[in-house]
Amino acid sequence: MIVRGLLFAALLISATSAQARVFNINNETFAAYFDVSAGPSAIGTGAFDGEATGLSYSGGSGYNYSGEFGFLYTRQYMSLRFGLEIIRPSAIEGSSATNASETELYTADSQILGYAPKLGVEFNLQSNARSRSFVALGVGAASVTMKNSYTLTTDGQTAFPGVSNHDVEAKGSGTLLNASLGYEGLLTDTTTIVVEMGYRQLNIENLEYTKSVTTFKGPVNSGDKVTTAAGEQRDLNLSGAFIAIGFRFYL
Repeated sequence: MIVRGLLFAALLISATSAQARVFNINNETFAAYFDVSAGPSAIGTGAFDGEATGLSYSGGSGYNYSGEFGFLYTRQYMSLRFGLEIIRPSAIEGSSATNASETELYTADSQILGYAPKLGVEFNLQSNARSRSFVALGVGAASVTMKNSYTLTTDGQTAFPGVSNHDVEAKGSGTLLNASLGYEGLLTDTTTIVVEMGYRQLNIENLEYTKSVTTFKGPVNSGDKVTTAAGEQRDLNLSGAFIAIGFRFYL
C-alpha cells in the first residue's frame, strides 16, 4: 500500500513537472535560432566581366546561399533579432573567356564569401498560442572576399604576353538590407519552425586587391582599387530574392 502511494505521488509530481510549462508563443522571451536560405543571384559573371578588353564569358553564378544564426528577443507584438549571416554565391568553375572570333583565351574560376553581423526587427501580423506570421526588416555590415583564378590557353598566352596563370584576391564591404514575410509555428516542445520569403540587397562597390599580381591589364598592388580593363571600379551585386527555413529554440 505504501509502495503504491509512493508510486502515485511520483507519477503525480512527474506529470505536474511535465505540464509546468505550456508553450505559448506570445509569452516567450528569448530564443536561439539558425536558418538557411537560397535564391537567385544578380552577380552572374560580374566577378570578372571586363577583366580583359573585348571578351565574353560563359556560365556565371546563378544562386546565393546563406546561413544565419543568433538570438531573438521577442514580445507579443514585435521581436528583435541579433545574428550573423554567412553568404556564399554559387562558385564559378571553368568559365570560358572568348574573343569576337570565339577563340578561347583563358578559363576563369571564382569564389566569393561574405559575412554580416545583423540587427533585425519583426512585426507580428497575426498570432495565437502556437504560431504567428510576421514582417521582418534587417540591416547589417557585410564584409566580402573574392578569389578569381585565371588559366590561359595557348592562344591566350599569345594574346597576353608576359601574363601567366594567376589568382586575383580582393575584399570589400557594404551595407546589407533585407525584408521578408514569415511564418513561425510550433514544431515540438519549445522548438518552432520558421519559413520566410524575402529580398536581400547587397552591393559591394569598394573592392581592393589583397595581394600583388600581374593581371591582364598589368601589375597591381595590394590595397589598389579593383578595376576593369576600362578603368571602372568593379562591383559585386549579391542582391536577390530568397526563401529561408529555420528553427528557433526558446529558453
